[in-house]
Amino acid sequence: MGLTTVFSRRRLVLKLFLVQFIVLQATYAAPSPIIKFPGDDTIPKTDKEVALHYLNKFYGCPEDRCNLVVLKDTLKKMQKFFSLQETGDIDAQTVETMKKPRCGVPDVANYNFFHRKPKWQKKDITYRILGYSLDLDEEVINDAFFRAFKVWSDVTPLSFTRIMDGEADIMVNFGRNEHGDGYPFDGKDGLLAHAFAPGPGIGGDSHFDDDEQWTLGEGQVVKAKFGNADGEFCRFPFLFMGTEYDSCTPQGRDDGFLWCSTTYNFDEDGKYGFCPHELLFTMAGNAEGSPCKFPFTFQGDKYDGCTTQGRDDGYRWCATTEDYDRDKTFGFCPETALSTVGGNAEGSPCVFPFTFLGDTYEACTASGRSDGKMWCASTKSYDDDRKWGFCPDQGYSLFLVAAHEFGHALGLEHSQDPGALMAPIYTFTKDFRLSHDDISGIQELYGGSTDKPLSPTQGPVTPMDISLTGKPSKVNALDHDV
Repeated sequence: MGLTTVFSRRRLVLKLFLVQFIVLQATYAAPSPIIKFPGDDTIPKTDKEVALHYLNKFYGCPEDRCNLVVLKDTLKKMQKFFSLQETGDIDAQTVETMKKPRCGVPDVANYNFFHRKPKWQKKDITYRILGYSLDLDEEVINDAFFRAFKVWSDVTPLSFTRIMDGEADIMVNFGRNEHGDGYPFDGKDGLLAHAFAPGPGIGGDSHFDDDEQWTLGEGQVVKAKFGNADGEFCRFPFLFMGTEYDSCTPQGRDDGFLWCSTTYNFDEDGKYGFCPHELLFTMAGNAEGSPCKFPFTFQGDKYDGCTTQGRDDGYRWCATTEDYDRDKTFGFCPETALSTVGGNAEGSPCVFPFTFLGDTYEACTASGRSDGKMWCASTKSYDDDRKWGFCPDQGYSLFLVAAHEFGHALGLEHSQDPGALMAPIYTFTKDFRLSHDDISGIQELYGGSTDKPLSPTQGPVTPMDISLTGKPSKVNALDHDV
């Protein structure tokens, strides 16, 4: 056998080895397959579908009659409003703008929201908080709304008084999807809230989408229970045994309960409390805060965890005795520090580690999704149980969104100034100040601020509103007297 033949065979073997190595590397590097998650009703839309829906909702272009000529003209109006290049084409920058979270009030004036620049014909305006989100403690929500109204009273002669019952000028509430006003929300992200212009009836009313994760803009706001810091707020990040934690943790405990430190350095200060959990307490209902009792019986079926059965508003509840059918005592399950959003886990917390397609995950992941959204399983094995939800994120600042919506409730339309509070797209600003455009707009309606004493602090905290006190019914409907 000649040297040429030997080298040829060696080259062939080397090539085969390299091919196998490359294939093996590609296999290891390959992303997980994109799958259809149960309970995920998200249907990918084409850019044109996104544009038609957006222009119909915010610019009055009828979806069934928005032909090429009308579509191009309406697109230019939208692009001009957002200071984009006025091409009249559905380009990438335009679609990206359309997909950003925003207010549900249209950007054009030919809707029922605003007509002939309405305003309140008095200076003392009343408001009432009809319901609460489980994302935040009631006191935090009360304070966010109080500060949001103060944004406008600081630059006008207006004052805002909270009432606890009866009809207020501005009725404030949380809701999901179709919530009674004919302007449905659309689930997590997208439309955050909307408000109606001053006037009788629904005029001035402000509604917030409870499918959003409401925070103060920088992650979950968690009020600790029990421990030696009961009622204080968790401090994130905090230091425990030399490690920083950005959320509640079960580390250091053998009972699985999540806890947090209320100062930065737990190792030095030892201040802690437990994070919300249904085995510690419930909210509202008629059980006076008693914890859930698992398993419990409802309509003859047994439940081992919180459920939304018997309700059409999506709120998780539980019985606080072993038999709801007999005792009728219940409460709403608090949002835990790792509660999921959407999916089919009904708000249950993430469980780590969990397995997905045979791999183990110690944290939220975007594997299996084409949209890049982070998710987790709510049991130890997604492969076995197929229970999942999106992971909590920084959330939306209830204060900033409320201040924007209350501007609408006072008669302001959307601003074309991207730095203005009244710009339609949500932007988090830590050190918030009204822009010149915001101040000019509100003072055109009501005049400038006068020398008046500061408004009193907010009134006493009210119990959870009737919108969250309805008992689970035998039909899949909300049983309350709103």
